Amino acid sequence: MKPEIIYTLPEALRQIVALQQAKADLSDNLTQERNVFTRIIQELTTENSQLKQDKQQVTRWLAAEQDRGIDKDRQIAVLQDIIEQLKGQLTELQQKEEDSLRKEWQLKELQTMLFGQRSEKFIPETVATKAAIQQTLGADFDAAELETIIQQASVPASTESIAQAILKTSRKRKRHQAHKGRRAIPTQIQTETIVFDLPGDKTGLKPMGKKVSTYYDFVPGKLIKKIEEHLQYKTQDGETILCTPVLPRMIERGTVSNALLAHLHSERFVYYVPYYRQLQRFDRTMGISFAASTVDHWEEICFKKLKRLLKLLKKMIQRASYIKADETTLRFLHDEAKGKASRGWLWVFLAPELKLILFEFDPTRAHQVPQEILKDFKGDLQVDGLSSYTAAFKDNDKVTLLGCLVHIRRGFQKAQKQNKALAGEVLTYFNIIYKIEAYADKQKLDDEQRLALRKKYSKPFLDKIETWLLEQQAQDHVPGTPMAKAITYALNQWERVQRFTEVATLDLDNNSIERAIRPITLFRKNSLFASNAHGGERAALFYSLVESCKLNGIDPFEYLHDVYDRLHDCPASELIQLLPPYWKPGPKPQPITANR
Repeated sequence: MKPEIIYTLPEALRQIVALQQAKADLSDNLTQERNVFTRIIQELTTENSQLKQDKQQVTRWLAAEQDRGIDKDRQIAVLQDIIEQLKGQLTELQQKEEDSLRKEWQLKELQTMLFGQRSEKFIPETVATKAAIQQTLGADFDAAELETIIQQASVPASTESIAQAILKTSRKRKRHQAHKGRRAIPTQIQTETIVFDLPGDKTGLKPMGKKVSTYYDFVPGKLIKKIEEHLQYKTQDGETILCTPVLPRMIERGTVSNALLAHLHSERFVYYVPYYRQLQRFDRTMGISFAASTVDHWEEICFKKLKRLLKLLKKMIQRASYIKADETTLRFLHDEAKGKASRGWLWVFLAPELKLILFEFDPTRAHQVPQEILKDFKGDLQVDGLSSYTAAFKDNDKVTLLGCLVHIRRGFQKAQKQNKALAGEVLTYFNIIYKIEAYADKQKLDDEQRLALRKKYSKPFLDKIETWLLEQQAQDHVPGTPMAKAITYALNQWERVQRFTEVATLDLDNNSIERAIRPITLFRKNSLFASNAHGGERAALFYSLVESCKLNGIDPFEYLHDVYDRLHDCPASELIQLLPPYWKPGPKPQPITANR
């Protein structure tokens, strides 16, 4: 903007006065503004001071809160550590409690084994049985028929029906002692001399002495010394000697008859009397002593001669369509190991349709044992829960594995002490199933009738038990206790158990083979062990024969005596006639004798 030009003095003075007045007004305004700004600065300074104080207070508060937060984090960490420790202690206490419960049940089971009742019989109350029938079969089902079946099955059978149902070892050898010769025969023992003479006309024959064989024979209750004198003759030309043949015996040229051998073996394997006890009895009551090594040698000779009969028995077992299998322990002295006896196993195979049973000894419990023994078997194999059977036949479509109902029931029988009411509930169902089967046996139902009865009554109760097991599986049962183990075992075996409702000839359980195993328990108790592995094989052979005799209602002594008499000249085609199911006593040799 261009300045205004002033040309006169008065205008200039007026202009100067105006400027001075404007300056004065401006000065006043500046003074006022300065005062205002001064007040504003003072207020801002005051506010700034207050803000600084507030900031410091906030800083102190934040620091305090931060310290407090750090303390809380520390407290939280400490509390978390305490919680983890408490959780660990709780887990440890729970584990100790479970271990204590398991040990308590193990102790009770041991006490039951030592001092408790052996019977597994369970008798439910009538009310519980009726309730189980009603719950299983439903309200629309007529339970009167089933109650009648159970009542008839509970009536004791008559006495007549019960009667009808009826290797060498590497151990340190003793110092060799020279044989002292044959022991002297006591003078008080009864002696019987039998003279065998040639039948018919002996004209032209000249007597020339006799051939004498001496041995001990056995008559139940006493020993008899028998002397067989076979008179010999020679022809007039002196070139031919004639004599009656010596009757064959298992121990050729030995001092023991077949009857005494049968007695020794039946006493050991049927009546559980070890050889040393039998020899002590002979020595103390009759004054006759045999060396223990001699008796053991006799058994070895019989074992070798009976092996071909055992081979045939194995073939017969493999041809069966239904077999029951189980195993039990038999300790033996290992040929290579030192110290205490090793554990071996007697594998047992029962063919109910053939009434034959096979014992096989093996040092192991591996699956290769039943796999090899039953390599040619085709049919149903009833076993317990041992994994060796599953491994042996998992790839064999020709063998169907069956379960054992009594093994499942036994677990709940043991669980009664833990929970009597819960175990009694399922045991009632088992009791009804067995009553149905007992009724079928008592009424002698044929296969078709038995199968119809099982499908009508037994199958619904099996389904009820399965439902009960699945419900109990969802419950929190302490692992390792009898109830938990019984439920787990039952569910694992359940698919194999129900086949008896499809085939009438199958049994519910393995009770029959367990009865055949019981003699082994007494054998173990009296004999302690079976010398070496070969001794286990010998015991298995004799038990196969004597237990098969029991299945067929045969006296083992009479059977062994007859087999020992006939085995020497029995052809292979007639060997089957010496197996217990097909055995009939053969005629005794009747030589022409002259007793004196």
